[in-house]
Amino acid sequence: MRWLLNALESLTQTTSKKMQLLRETKSMRTPSKNNTAANAEKQKLQREPKEQPPELIEKTLRWGIASLGHLADDFVAALNVLPPGQHCISSCLSAQRSQAYSFALKHNVPNVYTSFEQLARCPHVDIVYICPQGLRHCELCHLMLNHDKHVLCEPPLASTELRVAELGQKAQSRGLFLMEGIWSRCLPAYHYLRRQITSKRLGNICMVYCTLGLHDQLLSKNLTTAGIQLALWVYREVPTLVRVSNKLRDHKDVLAQVDLFFNRSRRARLILSAEPQRKSTAHIYGTKDSITLHDFHSPTQLSCQHTDVEFVSPQSNQRTHYLNRINMCYELQQVRNCIHQGQPQSELFSHSESQLLAHLLNQVQELLGISFEEIDAKLSVAQLPKAAQALGLNQLGLTRKQVKRLQRMPSWIW
Repeated sequence: MRWLLNALESLTQTTSKKMQLLRETKSMRTPSKNNTAANAEKQKLQREPKEQPPELIEKTLRWGIASLGHLADDFVAALNVLPPGQHCISSCLSAQRSQAYSFALKHNVPNVYTSFEQLARCPHVDIVYICPQGLRHCELCHLMLNHDKHVLCEPPLASTELRVAELGQKAQSRGLFLMEGIWSRCLPAYHYLRRQITSKRLGNICMVYCTLGLHDQLLSKNLTTAGIQLALWVYREVPTLVRVSNKLRDHKDVLAQVDLFFNRSRRARLILSAEPQRKSTAHIYGTKDSITLHDFHSPTQLSCQHTDVEFVSPQSNQRTHYLNRINMCYELQQVRNCIHQGQPQSELFSHSESQLLAHLLNQVQELLGISFEEIDAKLSVAQLPKAAQALGLNQLGLTRKQVKRLQRMPSWIW
């Protein structure tokens, strides 16, 4: 009988504990009115998206292209490998309406124009990619900046240092971005090279040796630009002296040599050849090691004494007209970052460096015996030799000696 009473007592205690635990759990699940209101407000805040400041909202960068050609096709190919929503082509321009509409239909471009003024006034364009045939770069940059458009311009930005400075001042005064399209500076290979130099893994750099085979049509229009910008990237200072020499064979320049001298007996030598078998390579020699850049204007491979470094280009279904031009996507990302950060220029190739490049190119041209300051706005590079014959000496303002030299120099010299 006693064991039955003990069992009933134990069961009663267990039941009372369970009831107490149940009441405590129920009280925890049933919050007070104050807690209910707080939780409701918290859930409301979680459901509603937080408003970001306008400067933090990165909109799609809307591009206008002026004008259409092989460079424009490669530009589109590079743009298409970037993440969607960051860039779009909103306008294009061509003097031939049929070409413009064909390009717009192929790449889903909503606005088509046949004049630069129409493109400059387009309200759906944030930035203009200037890549015209001929030498209207400076004029078109001024036009787009005057209409509050950011500008990315293929080199040359202008024919003289003074004109480049004017463009830079205008862009900064209007709060606009301006960059000369030296897209090599944005490549991973160039950043790797920069790290090797600053870390002193090559020792003290004493020589930059570039050979430039002008089998590439695009490079033939820019002459020494690719080699000079590489020398400036390596040494990061202004050369103290420029020397130019060339060899003539059968009245054609088949080889030109440009030497840039820097402080502490350092030098850069640029060999510019019209011979198709020449390869575009650059060798950077230091006191400890050296690096070779293959196709140094757009390198995807670097070779050191003990190792090779490969840089894989982005994959694209579109083929580019010029070598490794798909890597221009790195420049387009750099442009977008600078614009969203409110920077008028890129630290990778600033306005001051564009001025220096124009100054050095003018020196090279003068040492070759030809000045283009007054005639580059009138004639395209390819037309210069023929125009010198057609227009005569007085209309171009050239001496007889300059005209004869123009006639025997191939177009790649410019």
